[in-house]
Amino acid sequence: MPRTRNLTIDSLRLLATLEVIALHVSFSNLPDSVNVLIRLQARWAVPFFFIVSGYFFAQRLADPRRADVRPALYRLIWLFVLWSILYIPLVISEHEVKEVFRRLLFPSFIYIGEYFHLWFPSSLVLGFITLLFMFHYKLEKWILPLSLGILAQIMLAGAYNQVFNLKFPFDFVIARHWLSIPALYLGVWLFRRGPLNRGLALALTLGGLALQVFEAWFLYTRFSIPPTEHEVLLGTLPFAFGLASLGVSGVRFLENPTLSAWGRDFSLGIYLLHMMVIFAVGKTLKALIPVLDGLTVWDILYPFVILMLCIGLFAAMRRWLPALFKFLMGDHLSHSD
Repeated sequence: MPRTRNLTIDSLRLLATLEVIALHVSFSNLPDSVNVLIRLQARWAVPFFFIVSGYFFAQRLADPRRADVRPALYRLIWLFVLWSILYIPLVISEHEVKEVFRRLLFPSFIYIGEYFHLWFPSSLVLGFITLLFMFHYKLEKWILPLSLGILAQIMLAGAYNQVFNLKFPFDFVIARHWLSIPALYLGVWLFRRGPLNRGLALALTLGGLALQVFEAWFLYTRFSIPPTEHEVLLGTLPFAFGLASLGVSGVRFLENPTLSAWGRDFSLGIYLLHMMVIFAVGKTLKALIPVLDGLTVWDILYPFVILMLCIGLFAAMRRWLPALFKFLMGDHLSHSD
């Protein structure tokens, strides 16, 4: 019997891609306080993707017929390399040709790729391999202290570096690359335990968001750290975990068949593609309709426009160029959640 899709999770995947887009566009016409709130409330998106991936990773391992996760790893590696190649023209247009080779030939390529947002599939591979290693060699009891150490490293290399005035040995980009391990393991734990009580999950969601806002305010007022620069704060994982738990238990108003189908089929593709669409739309509008850059309403609509363009491109591609769609999504290698 085929497994039943979780429509809420798939709808949340789509919403998370919208949040990622919101993190990568400008809201220069909105008040600074609104800009900060938009970016802080969007920070749950990438950790949510990690947690949900960990949930379905654990689900696969629990099913002897599907426990071989190597095809999923091959697919992620394929997507990381392929989309790094596809972003080369964008790197050249923003920088110059030698920047392509600098990114490609430096060791940092492994954890960033050719474009900054491609750290996500690379981090996923690192997280999956680490958890598989620790599960295989009966080292699971060490995952919790490892995860706490990783989170401490991320905080001290990032948001809280100036608080403690540390000369931390790793920069934030390297530290962030390990975020997949604690987040994936939260997903594994969620699968094994089952969803939290809805009240607790909602409290974690709202409490995590409130904690992020407080942290950003505290770090700005005490240490003059711009509140829009934070990627991971203490409240980020609780915020994302609460939403993931609500998604697993199901939320009726998010069980929209169309939205969930878009999330199921296109969320990963939107994540990979959206920076190209942002670049292309930005260049086109500046040339054709420059007045839009000064409109507040356009700032609000812009992330939704980018999202719908990405969905439209992939929907058209899947219908008229299905082989290309499968190639770009790695579906010719495997099919995974």
